[in-house]
Amino acid sequence: MGLLPQSFPRGTMTTLAPAGRRAVVETLSDPDEVPTYTLVPVRGPDGEILDGYRGVRRDDTRAVVSVVSAKYGLVGHREVARAVDRVGAALEPPEPGALGAAFPRRSIRLYSGGRRLEVKLVVGRRYRLGAGEELYPGLRVLNSLDGSWAVRVSGFAVRLACQNQLYAAHGDLVEWRELHLSNDIDLSAQLDRAIHEFLGRFADGLSLYTQAMREEILASHVEPALRAEGLPGGHAATIGARATAEASHVALLSRWAAYQVATAYLTRELKVNPDRERQFERAAARALLRPADSGPPRP
Repeated sequence: MGLLPQSFPRGTMTTLAPAGRRAVVETLSDPDEVPTYTLVPVRGPDGEILDGYRGVRRDDTRAVVSVVSAKYGLVGHREVARAVDRVGAALEPPEPGALGAAFPRRSIRLYSGGRRLEVKLVVGRRYRLGAGEELYPGLRVLNSLDGSWAVRVSGFAVRLACQNQLYAAHGDLVEWRELHLSNDIDLSAQLDRAIHEFLGRFADGLSLYTQAMREEILASHVEPALRAEGLPGGHAATIGARATAEASHVALLSRWAAYQVATAYLTRELKVNPDRERQFERAAARALLRPADSGPPRP
């Protein structure tokens, strides 16, 4: 398990990548572009090797991106990206022209100074909710090199009419499948099982979307509902104002329409790192897809 920066033994902090790099998100186009990493010794303030710790060094920059326990099992970002690519090659690709240039079938992002990786993959298995409402399922695979989590798999959906990214509806909307891996063969096999499990259950969650199409929400409730679920006030206010403009003359709109206003803003206009992106997506889903009988939003 990785250690928090304040827990690092004195003398190791000078080897870490600069804190300013945490804000940088590197977008890559191919798994082979993802850097490799190596476990290296960590030295104390007097130059002695600290047997209980290892540094995770990014090989292209030679920067140590984190310090972890000596028991830490390194599953590299490139291995994860390649495994997703292998599994994805056996899945249906989207129909030509179905996805816009701004929403590729596969995207790879490196962030938090290279400590974290996100790979997203859209699967060309079309689901129809109604006239003009068609979705593709998408997969999000995360990896960390600081002990924050093991490899994680979650899902999302792409609404083809507008290329909005939706949080995949299942259970309480917040579902992770965490994989604890020991080698590259295990990685590919476990990813394959987790991805096919998600795809097998994707249709089960679509009822929440169709229910949201039938239910209405007051436009004036959109902003406070988003704030109550943790979306920052400025973003909530922007979405609330746009929901009001979208609403009918009686200031009502469907929960689905309100959710589309939110996801259009979050997908196209907000530029944040993948962790914040997922946080905001979940907040919008909880606030706007919630059934009407679940009670009013928290003040």
